[in-house]
Amino acid sequence: MRKRILVGAALLCNGAWLGVGTGAAGDTADQLPKAGVTETYPPADFQIVLDESFNGKALNSDLWSTTLKVFGRLGDRYHNNSYLNYLSDEDVMLENGILRLRAENRSVEGDNPPGAYDYSAGMVSSHDKFQFQYGYIEIRAKFPGGKGVWPCFWLMPQAHQWPPEFDIAEYYGGRKMMHLGLCHGNFPEINWDSDGNTDVDFEGAWNTYGLLWLPGRAVWLQNGIAKREVKGAHVPTIPMYVILSNGVSSHIGPSGEPDGQTRFPNFFEVDYVRVWRPPAAVAR
Repeated sequence: MRKRILVGAALLCNGAWLGVGTGAAGDTADQLPKAGVTETYPPADFQIVLDESFNGKALNSDLWSTTLKVFGRLGDRYHNNSYLNYLSDEDVMLENGILRLRAENRSVEGDNPPGAYDYSAGMVSSHDKFQFQYGYIEIRAKFPGGKGVWPCFWLMPQAHQWPPEFDIAEYYGGRKMMHLGLCHGNFPEINWDSDGNTDVDFEGAWNTYGLLWLPGRAVWLQNGIAKREVKGAHVPTIPMYVILSNGVSSHIGPSGEPDGQTRFPNFFEVDYVRVWRPPAAVAR
């Protein structure tokens, strides 16, 4: 990278880089439905409240923004030193009902914060426009791969604090691992309750990725199959909004810095985003 801001902590959507199961509280991980016990996702009594299929000619600005609002950001278009990319509207595309978030190796002169960057990427965020508290959220998506590749499907608090953070499907392309994470605690004392898996063809194949979020319980799913479950008082209790982002990792980021084999441009593609809310009795 030619020049970038080198201040601030490496925060957000960058959880358990060195492994899994880092600092849990309460009952965590591996508490998947028992053999012979079947759960459906979303549960039959949940009501759909968001069905975004990206069928318009332009991005729905009543639902999505293309700038960051997360705690700890160094600018509205640059997250932190774990990233090499500047966020650009040019990298947010709609094609044939698919949201395509591009990451590109190109020179960008940024102004928020000011600086010169060698990569750009696309992101959409529903902050201040759509948030929910408990329910089931799912996307159908295709992830890119390669060293330095860092797409993510995540939730952040509408109160613009941090923690908490849900990383529902955060792909470390340099490690071919999908991070499934929950950040909790009170800044600066934070904890990551994280896991990861490598048993799905994440790169170039369409899959569904979901999160069942209930009081004191969270379940991460891929293709309708529960991959991990967390229970405890550290499960978030406040409204959260949706972020879909492509990104380029720096050498301190979880996917490593791009090398000569990394393909640019690459695309994080999303077919739909759907959210269901539980009945009132379940959400108490």
